[in-house]
Amino acid sequence: MNSNDLVISLNRSANFFATRADLAERLAKTRQLVRLAPDQLLHPEADTQFIVRRGKLRVSQFLDDGHEITRAVLQAGTVLTVRASQEHGDNPAADVYNLLDMVLMALGETDLWSLPRGSLDPDH
Repeated sequence: MNSNDLVISLNRSANFFATRADLAERLAKTRQLVRLAPDQLLHPEADTQFIVRRGKLRVSQFLDDGHEITRAVLQAGTVLTVRASQEHGDNPAADVYNLLDMVLMALGETDLWSLPRGSLDPDH
């Protein structure tokens, strides 16, 4: 799968550590910690979920005319999923963006948890 076929979806209201403390405790043992230095870019792989654990991650989009728009500043507890583009619908209100157009950059020191996709499903 090439990066043209990937999208990122944001769940800004996940509040993962507050709402799913039991799952957070279980995943803490198996997650991969990703530490980002200030201004470091994140280059996510397909079929991965990330949870912002500490710090902030800016999600920006570059438009065809060269302008950059900040789509989100993700904080602790926010979930970011990378997946194939055909898996999302055409809901323009959804926080789903083509990965090729996006830049993910740490604002200060940032820690992420990297998890295999599906780790956050309700029946996990």
